[in-house]
Amino acid sequence: MTEVLLISQQQVKEVLGMKKMIGIVEQVWRAHGSEQVLMPSKITLDLGEGNDWPPYGGSFNAMPAYIGEQIDISGIKWVCGFEGNRAKGLPYISGTILLNDPRTGELLAVMDGSYITDYRTGAATGVAVKYLAKQDAKVVGIIGAGIQARTNLTAIAELIPVEKVHIIDINKEVAQQFAADMSRELNVEVVVAERNQDVAEEADILVTVTTANKPLVMKEWVKEGALVISVGSFQELDDQIPLRADKLVVDNWEQNAHRGELVKLVEAGRLTQAHIHAEMPDIVTHKKAGRENDKEIICACLIGMGSTDIGIAHAVYRDVKASGNYQTFRVR
Repeated sequence: MTEVLLISQQQVKEVLGMKKMIGIVEQVWRAHGSEQVLMPSKITLDLGEGNDWPPYGGSFNAMPAYIGEQIDISGIKWVCGFEGNRAKGLPYISGTILLNDPRTGELLAVMDGSYITDYRTGAATGVAVKYLAKQDAKVVGIIGAGIQARTNLTAIAELIPVEKVHIIDINKEVAQQFAADMSRELNVEVVVAERNQDVAEEADILVTVTTANKPLVMKEWVKEGALVISVGSFQELDDQIPLRADKLVVDNWEQNAHRGELVKLVEAGRLTQAHIHAEMPDIVTHKKAGRENDKEIICACLIGMGSTDIGIAHAVYRDVKASGNYQTFRVR
């Protein structure tokens, strides 16, 4: 009889911090760069996100991975996003992670994946900032003020001394609440902007984290030396930003070619893998250069990798199990 750990969101929160998650994402990307990860491209179940039928306005992603090296774990994240959930008082994104013993296939744990999804998205941005932002970066611009905007800013603040933040959202009240909360939490100046252009023009690091599917930032707004990071599931940037950036970086080319910021350019034949300077795992393992001078405009498209979810979930599993404070259920 196998005992499986059942891990709640509260338990996940208790054992994870942003600094720890940034380290895990970097470790997982390093494993990718050493060819120690198996990660099929995510599979999407579309329930009306982009089609007329079924008419539910959302989708699911299945994201399996095996991580070798010192981690040695396999698992899968089943995550969904439903635009209409906000009006129902439900989160836009929710997910569940299953961990399995890679030697036997036995189920080890079932845990909340929503918190991990939101925070590993921020952690990935943190690692990108470490390798791609200019040394004196101090001003951050964020378009979109949801939970992942908060995790992105939290991660950035772990890596650089943020002095000022410009935030904007289609819901001004949400942006104002973001400004109040994050200025207090991080002790930085957070200003609510009136226009996307105002957010972009001063930003050393510009993050777009929305559910939009149209350009929110124009190339002429991006200043010299900026790092532009797109983490949404659809297009958020003017075509000319990825096409004309000094370096275009992705977390995983296979996934970026089928979903997210670059897919329209790929489908139109305007962008191929040859346009990509590097994947983040190659930069982390120093196979490819990150930022080389303070004048480069670098565009990073981080669509999200199931391997980072599984790496973080494994750390949660180990810590919760070591605490002795957990619930289990039996299978077989």
